[in-house]
Amino acid sequence: MKLVLNKKMAGVATLMMLVFSTLAAQKQAVSLEVSLEDAIIIAFSENPTIKIAYQEIQKVDYSKKEAWGGLLPTLNASGQLNHFTVAGKIFQMGNELDIPTKYQLKAGLSLQLPIIVPAVWKSIQMSNLDMQLAAEKARASKITLRNDVTKSFYSILLAQDSYKALQEGYALAEENYKQAKKRFEAGVAAEYDCVSAEVEMTNLQPQLLQVENGIAQAKLYLKVLMGVEMSVELTARGNLSDFENEVFGLKDNQDIDLTNNTDLKQLDIQYQQLDKSISLQNTSHLPTLVGFGSYGYTATPSRDMHLDFGGMPITMQGQSAKMLNDGLVLGLQLNIPIFSGMTNVYKAKQLKIQAQELKIQRDYAENQLNVQALTSRDNMAKAAKQVESTKRAVALAQKSYDISAKRYETGVGIMIELQSAAQAITQSNLVYKQAIHDYLTAKADLEKTLGH
Repeated sequence: MKLVLNKKMAGVATLMMLVFSTLAAQKQAVSLEVSLEDAIIIAFSENPTIKIAYQEIQKVDYSKKEAWGGLLPTLNASGQLNHFTVAGKIFQMGNELDIPTKYQLKAGLSLQLPIIVPAVWKSIQMSNLDMQLAAEKARASKITLRNDVTKSFYSILLAQDSYKALQEGYALAEENYKQAKKRFEAGVAAEYDCVSAEVEMTNLQPQLLQVENGIAQAKLYLKVLMGVEMSVELTARGNLSDFENEVFGLKDNQDIDLTNNTDLKQLDIQYQQLDKSISLQNTSHLPTLVGFGSYGYTATPSRDMHLDFGGMPITMQGQSAKMLNDGLVLGLQLNIPIFSGMTNVYKAKQLKIQAQELKIQRDYAENQLNVQALTSRDNMAKAAKQVESTKRAVALAQKSYDISAKRYETGVGIMIELQSAAQAITQSNLVYKQAIHDYLTAKADLEKTLGH
């Protein structure tokens, strides 16, 4: 009995060791700390949108090769077997005779070579534009993904910095409570100071919980953009203060150049596609010239024939099948369109109207993008001024708190004054971090609009 129990205990112990070792390995494997550049690199590698964009490029490349195939010759082999179930009749020398064959076999090769095919030439040109458009769409996907990852990363840093500022505010409120309680117990402060200090400390707890939830949600969104598993413990490296130098490096009157904007580039390529489509449609009026050739054999075996000459039947034995050469045929086929009911003309006019509409759409899009770029640049300038002013406000709030703490400690100040100073530190820190975040997100939006 003891031996059985010992075996069971040993098995359980082994199982527990395996479980704990597996959990430890998983815990070690799913930790990931990334900088902004790391997050962008991983997203470019793992995000499904980018993978689909590159698959689209490969698909268009095959389509381009298909268009080139229209200029290559086509070679076909054919075979045909004809079986005569009822013999045909012929008249010869006043007698009705059966056609001396049971079946017929044909085999051959046919070749076609495009020589003058304007529609194929234009299709090849359009396939080149299709490749350019697919590549530009892939670049647009990367630009959009970079913008999303960048702003998501900044949101995590803002939430983390806000959480840190609230923790520092909570620590100040806790210290104020301890000071008030100490003075109350010494009989030199009113009970109101203890109660108000405790209320101030308690009011910060829901805010801390809310920011914690915001950090978790921001990390989940970044994981989706990066294409990593939800079980990965993601950590964003750094804080918003690391990007402060970018704020003070803002250049005034920066020119807005939309040359690299991906939306405008795509519209330009689409306009070229419509122009080629019009040319392709016009090729329906042009002649085409195709070369062709054929070579084959025919086999026709004969059956026995029965002839009757004046009551004297004569039987002629059929011969075995022999392959007869049909010969080699070479030629040219010219096709000249004359009239097609004006359908091609009206199709070309429809394409011209689409091109005009696309041009109007591009001008409108360019105006909107200019407005977006100007708005982003104005937001950057506004945020830069806020960063400068709030940075000074943080220093003044800290100085004010130090003075208020000394005054309260010596019995000159009051708790409300100390609480206001502590709240000012927390609020100024939050506004300072928010200003840096606003600048960085506006800069990211400007870079996206400019196509960087």
